[in-house]
Amino acid sequence: MTPGRDGFFNLYSAAIGLAAILVLGFSACGSPLKADVGPQNSLSTAEKPAKIFRMNLGTEPPDLDPAKTDDLTSFSVLLPLFKGLTQLDEHMHVQPAMADHWEMSPNGLHYVFHLRPDARWSDGRPVTSGDFLYAWHRVLDPKTGAPYAFFLYELKNGKAFYDGTLTDFKQVGVHAPDARTLVVDLQRPTPFFLQLTTAPAMLPLRRDVIERYGDNFTEAGHLVSNGAYQLRQWQHEEKIRLTPNPYFYEKNRAKRPGVEAIDMMMINDANTSVVMYENNELDFIETTTSMPSFDVRRLRKSPDCHTSMLHRINYFGFNVTKPPFNNPKVRQAFAYALDRSYYPRLMQSGQQPIASWISPGLLGYNPKLGLQFNPQKARQFLAEAGYPDGKGFPPVRLSFQTQYDIQKEAEIAQALWKQNLNVDVRLDNMEWKVLLSKLDEDPPQIFRLGWFADYPDADSFMGLFLSDNGNNHTRWKNPRYDELIRQAVVTLNPVLRQKIYDQAQALLLEQDTAIVPVYVAEKTYLVKPKVHHLTISPLNLPNYDTLTLD
Repeated sequence: MTPGRDGFFNLYSAAIGLAAILVLGFSACGSPLKADVGPQNSLSTAEKPAKIFRMNLGTEPPDLDPAKTDDLTSFSVLLPLFKGLTQLDEHMHVQPAMADHWEMSPNGLHYVFHLRPDARWSDGRPVTSGDFLYAWHRVLDPKTGAPYAFFLYELKNGKAFYDGTLTDFKQVGVHAPDARTLVVDLQRPTPFFLQLTTAPAMLPLRRDVIERYGDNFTEAGHLVSNGAYQLRQWQHEEKIRLTPNPYFYEKNRAKRPGVEAIDMMMINDANTSVVMYENNELDFIETTTSMPSFDVRRLRKSPDCHTSMLHRINYFGFNVTKPPFNNPKVRQAFAYALDRSYYPRLMQSGQQPIASWISPGLLGYNPKLGLQFNPQKARQFLAEAGYPDGKGFPPVRLSFQTQYDIQKEAEIAQALWKQNLNVDVRLDNMEWKVLLSKLDEDPPQIFRLGWFADYPDADSFMGLFLSDNGNNHTRWKNPRYDELIRQAVVTLNPVLRQKIYDQAQALLLEQDTAIVPVYVAEKTYLVKPKVHHLTISPLNLPNYDTLTLD
């Protein structure tokens, strides 16, 4: 055992004292949930007569405006409500959605999408190409404040319009020659453009509804959707109820939802949601929102249990403009001081330590990149920054979302930084909406976030820290990094693309150290045996379209 780790356990024992009680033994989970979950013994066998699928969001969605959402909670609600031109299946393959077919030019710059004739909004009106045109225009309007506007920079003149150097939207590369045809011209070949069309920022919206209700168009009774479900009820901070969209385009009844409703609860205490599942008050719980990692080993004994790897990386980010983290040596010291091996050892729910910033399984993954744990270098860099043995180090705060597992993640980091750097880091937990607002307006000194890939390509990770990305809360800007990422997008040679991403990650993680990746997440979830045809992709996207209940 490395010198000093006994001290760590003494320091941290109070924070995790309950973990030893919860960890009762290990039993491997079943394989990832497939198209059908057969009848098995559940933790609870009582059943309700109503066909209502009950799950836990964990918190209130900050916004259901597809143009303004940038968090998984909101995405989880939008996913069953809306359909884009395309959709991803459980294997992350692009499938038709609002567009039943399309053509692409040989040079990859020109697309023609043909909308399906039976596409309808939840009020019965046809979905038209003009609905996409309006929605994309709205995302590229800086007044909207769309965090994913950069997705549409791939359109010809898209960024110029967003920046204001071009004012005529007709010159942007998207046109609607008729109600069922959408023509798209790109600025450059983009291999993952079809995957982008599945994202919330590229969903269609109804202009008449938004003009009538303004910002309140997302409320129940106002929102008009084109997916398999419609928003029936939204009791803020309590519950969202979705019911099937009677105009959903699937004519085959076997391919339409076989439930009366989906109830999405907002229970921010994961222990409570586990109890509710065991009492048959919930049909689905997961480690992302509603299952504490310290309880996973016990719950793995249940035949209801399933696991799948996710393209998600949890990380600590620095506001590089705020002292003392405006000094890269301080950031490097904090990175070197973080022993990531403690996360799977203490949380014990499938965490895979990672120091690089591309998820395993994607082109660009390189486990050798990033600053690995080295307490000697950590103390050396902190001393070079002017704080030998942590003396004179100013008070700093680590901000994170109020949630049981995230609290434990923060406490592990707090203890490691104390042990290896002799610095005090105060913990500052806040509700999810408050944290998002804080990150947008005035990012904290250090913050803990997780990033799910929006599409199955390394660009979804690497593009996050472009200078003009609305989700880059570090305030870090590096022109060379921007140049490399934009070069990688149009590089089709996989060997060359890997080299480009290696260079970019070295800038992000080693030279400038804007973030500290911690671990890749594994999803563990429990689902009742009465639930069928629920699938979940590595992007953590559940498909409720064909969901049925016994």
